[in-house]
Amino acid sequence: MEKTEHDIYVAGLIGKLLNGDISPDEHLWLKNWMDESEANRELFNKLTDPDHLEKQLDYWNTIDNNSAWEKLQGKLETTETTHRFKYRSLLKYAAAVVLLLTVSILIYRGNDKSPKKLVNKIAQESINPGSNHAILILNDGQKVTLKKHAKISLNEADGTAVSNQNDVLTYKQSAGSADAEQNLTYNTIMVPRGGEYQLILADGSKVWMNSASTLKYPTAFSGKERKVYLTGEAYFEVAKNKAMPFIVKTNKAEVQVLGTHFNVMAYEDEANNKTTLLEGTVRIQSSSAVNVIKPGQQAIINDQGQQKIISDINIDEEIAWKNGFFIFKDAGIKSIMQQAVRWYDLDVVYEGDIPEIQFSGKMSRKVDFYGFVNILKYAGLHFNIKGKTVTITK
Repeated sequence: MEKTEHDIYVAGLIGKLLNGDISPDEHLWLKNWMDESEANRELFNKLTDPDHLEKQLDYWNTIDNNSAWEKLQGKLETTETTHRFKYRSLLKYAAAVVLLLTVSILIYRGNDKSPKKLVNKIAQESINPGSNHAILILNDGQKVTLKKHAKISLNEADGTAVSNQNDVLTYKQSAGSADAEQNLTYNTIMVPRGGEYQLILADGSKVWMNSASTLKYPTAFSGKERKVYLTGEAYFEVAKNKAMPFIVKTNKAEVQVLGTHFNVMAYEDEANNKTTLLEGTVRIQSSSAVNVIKPGQQAIINDQGQQKIISDINIDEEIAWKNGFFIFKDAGIKSIMQQAVRWYDLDVVYEGDIPEIQFSGKMSRKVDFYGFVNILKYAGLHFNIKGKTVTITK
């Protein structure tokens, strides 16, 4: 592809993006082009700026497009003949000129929406990766929005100080907080689809929350145990306290520890709960079994409370989400898309017979959804994306 054709192709993709009819493959190609250089990214930002587009539309409304292009070509030819050095300087901006004119013409001729509406449309229809945000529900039912860089400072009814800085929710237990177990004050953190969050409990235990997860916990611990209630998935680094075991209660089991690092996956739409141990010792009690697992092991609990212990588990795969990655090993399309549903906050529809193909690979959770599905297209799958609904066909 020659340079001018390349520039026009880029312009065409930007036009498609603005018009909302760009395909996943084209979107990925455009993203890769933007990542090639800072100049490409700056040019893209300029061409999709609402105020800049507004000026271009006003300009093209007042002139003959064909005549303007002919004049531009004439100027370039004259420059080449009389001022070769100047011409070489102009060539540096040739791509920008072609893109500027082509995008303007494409938008002018092909859309009756204003540029600001077009750019807003892009923001609304893009499927971006998840980010740090959650809802904190206080003991009195008040809801507090936790979002990136939000600073919060308050005191709960039991005197516990609650703060949110650097995207971490932190509890500091005051003297006399929760003197007796019956006086426990509870908070709940709800992490929606497309979110994640971190908190430090009053005992110093650290918790990383995955998308579509909820944790209910005392604002201060007292009595004989430290019990929290989990739906979804979370990674725990529990502060050691032999006198007060730490218990994570899910819909299928109780996970009891004294001080350790472990991951609990307990989504209600998954067939099994999984507890994976990295450090220390964990006791798992379900309705029909009790087991103790060691580092590198995983306990799988089904709806009947039956437990299966797996040794030599791939730890990196199990906690990839916490470290900012997707890792798949022989995973089916529906298992992969289940993670996508939670992280990208979307809905998936399957049409026809979807092949039972297994995928293995690793990618950053920072990629947008177009980048995510790019690894799946080689299996002969087609993705039709409309808003937040993805239809998958063979």
